Amino acid sequence: MTKEELAQQITRAMHKRKDDYASFNAYKCIKGYFLDLEIEDLIGIAGQYGVKVVENELI
Repeated sequence: MTKEELAQQITRAMHKRKDDYASFNAYKCIKGYFLDLEIEDLIGIAGQYGVKVVENELI
């Protein structure tokens, strides 16, 4: 899993009650922020939203 894929999963989890279009727009807005973060920070955010991350699968 790349940082971008993880960022997509986090955004989907943040907006799981909204439609795909809203989730995609949200992702476009925060993609740069997520990609600028260290992978450890992304993993922490993912955990807050219930996204399971297997660290040895990260690229």
